[in-house]
Amino acid sequence: MKSESKKVSVDIRKLTIAGCLGALVFLVTRFIQIPIPLGYFNIGNVVILIGCLFLPMGYGVAAGAIGSALADLTSYPTYTLPTLIIKSLMPVVFYLICAGKMKNKTVQTLLAVYVSTLIPLFGYTLTGGILYGNMLTGLAQFPGLLLEYIANAVLFTVAYPIAKKIKSPLE
Repeated sequence: MKSESKKVSVDIRKLTIAGCLGALVFLVTRFIQIPIPLGYFNIGNVVILIGCLFLPMGYGVAAGAIGSALADLTSYPTYTLPTLIIKSLMPVVFYLICAGKMKNKTVQTLLAVYVSTLIPLFGYTLTGGILYGNMLTGLAQFPGLLLEYIANAVLFTVAYPIAKKIKSPLE
């Protein structure tokens, strides 16, 4: 009697694009860093969320989380696991909000960005408090993270109309 196993279908084209996105997230996050208390400011979230416009959820989440975690592994290794979690949750929230039924898809997408990027803002503040045993210490990075939140959201808002005009490589 043969056992039936579920086949996992992997689309090589999507996997390749996700790999490229993960590499780009790594490069932008790792090599464009502005130090803030307990970490660094970067624009990786813009790259993650722009990439999520072109990829299905599983691929976009994996690319963003792995690219960001590898950047931390090579610069702030203590943050690797928290980053893997935080940068998995952020695009999941983005996808869930984008899947809603708002009439104005641009407003819906921008809402998704402004809400989903709150996850790293508060996630890293909480992580800093846990890792350093003091929430006040964790709060030391909040102003830098807030600036990062604003910069990433504004950069996405500027890049979004351009991204909408680009033909998806998956079409």
